[in-house]
Amino acid sequence: MVPLLFGVAALMPLQSRAEDFAASHRWLHHVAVFSDDPEKAHDPRYPQSRKGEDRMFAPIGLIWTNAPVPHDSDTVSTMRLDMGTAFLVSPCYVLTNYHVVFGNRKSGPEPGLDYSATFWANGKKSRAIPVRYGKFYDIYWQDWALLRLEPDAEHRCIGEDPDIGWVQLTPLPPEAASDKVLSTAGYPSDKSGPPLWRQDGCHLFEEQDGRQYSGLWTTNCATRPRASGSPIFYVQDGGLMVVALMQGHLGYVDGNEILLQWDPKRANLAVDMGKIISSDDGILKLITEDIDRYRQTAQTDQVGARHTEPPENAGTAQPGNPSGVAPSVPPDHIQVPQPEPSPQEFEPVP
Repeated sequence: MVPLLFGVAALMPLQSRAEDFAASHRWLHHVAVFSDDPEKAHDPRYPQSRKGEDRMFAPIGLIWTNAPVPHDSDTVSTMRLDMGTAFLVSPCYVLTNYHVVFGNRKSGPEPGLDYSATFWANGKKSRAIPVRYGKFYDIYWQDWALLRLEPDAEHRCIGEDPDIGWVQLTPLPPEAASDKVLSTAGYPSDKSGPPLWRQDGCHLFEEQDGRQYSGLWTTNCATRPRASGSPIFYVQDGGLMVVALMQGHLGYVDGNEILLQWDPKRANLAVDMGKIISSDDGILKLITEDIDRYRQTAQTDQVGARHTEPPENAGTAQPGNPSGVAPSVPPDHIQVPQPEPSPQEFEPVP
């Protein structure tokens, strides 16, 4: 039996940005929020600051396409603008879902179309160009895209801002993933205004199998349209350790209902970070080279300035790393599970 699966990218006109999204796109499938109180429908999400002691959350931002991208349903093919959540994984690279950037057409990116996007985080924005991406059009779980930000002569990459920074990619071994207490944070369509919305105490439950779905976990981490691409993470030493990428859901949800109890038949879906990394060795190469470039440039600038005293931020916590040293993602630091062949194959989801 093929699961009923839906991606949850938010499609929206740019002039309205994040406002009135759900009202103007009622055809979208509203995805699940599970109550954290078994006795009543209570929304577990709350606004999350991105400044001061909470600046570890500053790398999580909004991303929207600069031009319409293709979307197909059973009966209609359209070109629409997309918006979702994305997050910095190095000074100049952001990660989100494929379907947020390219749409959901079951063919590869079409020559001649503009797939550039705009990434916004903590009041700053930058043009973003996809450089690596999964084969979501062929394999459903490969719903990821890595985009490079385009700085100019007057603006650095957003992640180079010491008040923003980037997160750490930290895959979990499959046998440990379901025991880890996790959080998620993004910009869901049922919440208005600019705040980031966070949920704690959620889990990854069951890893899917088969060629189409073997990189997906069922999860009770909350999501709605526009929260596609949200990181699923735990906090360690003042930084966000990202283990999965919010992707979609099983089954249907009626409007913005809050589900009282966990229901695996109506679960949300998340892409395993280890599977993303192992599917394309170019991801870590680009991220590591970018972080090394930033660190070398920062060291050169520091030497050139000939400080007689330590800089003001020396030894203070940096985004994603409390030691005061720019974090890195060396390949030998990340445990990359190797994909295993599955005897069962599912047909592509229409």
